[in-house]
Amino acid sequence: MRSREFLAERWTPRTVKDYFDSQHNNRISRKDFQITQPFDGCVMFRFRTIPDLTRAFFRMAEYHEGSRYRGTRPRAVTMSDFLDRFVDRQGQVDYFRFWDGFNITDRSFRAWLKSAGDLAQGEQIIVDEIKRRTGAAPFCIVGVAGDDPATQDHEIMHAMYHLKPDYRRAVDDLMDQFRTRSEYRTMKRVLKDRLQYGDHFDEEIAAYLTAGTQLGMVFGVNPRDWGRKFKALLHDHRPT
Repeated sequence: MRSREFLAERWTPRTVKDYFDSQHNNRISRKDFQITQPFDGCVMFRFRTIPDLTRAFFRMAEYHEGSRYRGTRPRAVTMSDFLDRFVDRQGQVDYFRFWDGFNITDRSFRAWLKSAGDLAQGEQIIVDEIKRRTGAAPFCIVGVAGDDPATQDHEIMHAMYHLKPDYRRAVDDLMDQFRTRSEYRTMKRVLKDRLQYGDHFDEEIAAYLTAGTQLGMVFGVNPRDWGRKFKALLHDHRPT
């Protein structure tokens, strides 16, 4: 988009009003989310909106994703990372309107916090609540926006995989069977080539199968029978 076209679209009465309003209503407060503990060690933040969720979780999630799934050396997101990886050629940042769920292990959270430097206001609220609710025992942080059950199942699956050894073994055993199928190879290829995953493919594939939605749209395959099997594992092992 040429600069003249961009300015003609950008400067309208509505966009100017929205800009001024955002300057006075841009802070996340404790009223913008609820906190629950679905099971011991799992702390869930349920935000009202995706933008508030992603603003609070963005840096710690990218630290966790980079070190755990992309196989890169863990480091905090820098401004150059943000500009090069997240802002598109139209000046849009889809990240803050797209991702509606996150999970962060205790190890990633502690490592990120040591390197994060100054915290954004939403990050500080999360950090304070985690310090208040956890101790030395392993824990997992889950963040979701809204009340979509599939998103919650996806993130809870990751938390249980991290915290519940019996569940992790059951998932791994079932994944040994699914790994022989063509759908597995397709899903792994999409994670690697289009979503930049470099590690922990099986866990992420199991999470998508457990949630049971978006399979066709994201991966181009939809093995519903296997989705039912992985979902049953979650429900069978989930503490009540």
